[in-house]
Amino acid sequence: MNIYPESAPGKGSLRCIAALLLLLLAVSIAEGAGEARTLALEECIRLAEEHHPSLEEARASLNAQKARLDAVKAGNALTGSLSASTGRQTGSDQSYSTSFTVTKLLTDSGKNALERRSQGLAIDTASESQREAVLTVRKGVKDAYYTLLLNGLKREQAESAVRTYEKHLEKAKGFYEAGIKARFDVTKAEVDLSNARITLVSAEASLATARAALSNAVGIQLGDVEAVSGFLAPRSLPDEPFAVEQAMANRPDIRSALLKSESGKLSVAIAAKGNAATVSLSGSANLSGSEWPLNDTFRATVTLSVPVFDGGLTDARIAEARYGAQGADAALRRVEQTVLYDVRSTLLSVKEAEARIPVAELLVRQAEENLTLAEGRYEMGVGNVLEVADAVLAFTSAKVSLYQAQHDYSASLAALEKTLGGEFE
Repeated sequence: MNIYPESAPGKGSLRCIAALLLLLLAVSIAEGAGEARTLALEECIRLAEEHHPSLEEARASLNAQKARLDAVKAGNALTGSLSASTGRQTGSDQSYSTSFTVTKLLTDSGKNALERRSQGLAIDTASESQREAVLTVRKGVKDAYYTLLLNGLKREQAESAVRTYEKHLEKAKGFYEAGIKARFDVTKAEVDLSNARITLVSAEASLATARAALSNAVGIQLGDVEAVSGFLAPRSLPDEPFAVEQAMANRPDIRSALLKSESGKLSVAIAAKGNAATVSLSGSANLSGSEWPLNDTFRATVTLSVPVFDGGLTDARIAEARYGAQGADAALRRVEQTVLYDVRSTLLSVKEAEARIPVAELLVRQAEENLTLAEGRYEMGVGNVLEVADAVLAFTSAKVSLYQAQHDYSASLAALEKTLGGEFE
């Protein structure tokens, strides 16, 4: 039973309407995007290093640690205080009093020196965290940029496929009108063209998403941009032992773990100074009395302070520091294991992606040759529409596979750079 009204368009008309709507949608997306400006990878990295919030956060954290060192140094600085008072007691005249006191810590059994060393390590750790943030941001930008490049090439390939199917549809119509081919060829060509236009719409959406991802990776809005830097060409790789050695020497997480391990040992020594003796020198000048000139007195005092009992506080802090030092040592070993795995797995990823590139290039050449033969056979009337459709699909798929392999190789090299803690020879 026909559920459509008699006035409803036929299936062929519905397909045409759907194809027209898809075409209008694709045009709308392209027009909405406007004229895209080109942007090189190096420029994206520069913008990210200037504007990315995580780098600003890392710089602020480093400056805070430097300020903290100044505060620690002030613990042994000369301090002074000034006080003044006035009052009257019943039956007495108005009295006045003023005092100026200076104090200098002569020795704290080396506690402040240890704290300054510890804070110096904290500054170095913050510096490594900042370098880690830079490496992370750089890799993020490269990943996003290569994805933008990949999706741009996919969009171009989708456009090329649409043009190819449009030409094939015109040929099929000509053969049908000349009575050489059946109506099936025209219908099949229309379906292939509609599918190609759907793929193009999807490619445009993926490209827009990639542009947004690049803006997020850079840290500022870039708008509609096109990638101009190409994928990286294959290059020689360091062998695994050399790569591991470089990673152990340069990676920020390794260096941070080493610094934290050293800081943990210092924390134990600092905690042990909790019940150490301190010696301080103070001097004061006092003016007091009810009549001018006031009486003046001067006093110098040397104070020795020796904690006798603290309720076990020092012992508890020493135990806490020791456990913290043990944890820092364990974290160092964990990071070392992570480095070994990262280097090995990343090198394998690079090699795997590199191995796919020549295979994909060969596949593109074969698919292109097959497409040429299929189109030639169809032109001569001995081939059929399915051969051409399969050949176009195979060629498009081969091109996308090549782009994907090139993308994966470039992205894996970016990952290797971060894994090694910087550029490699």
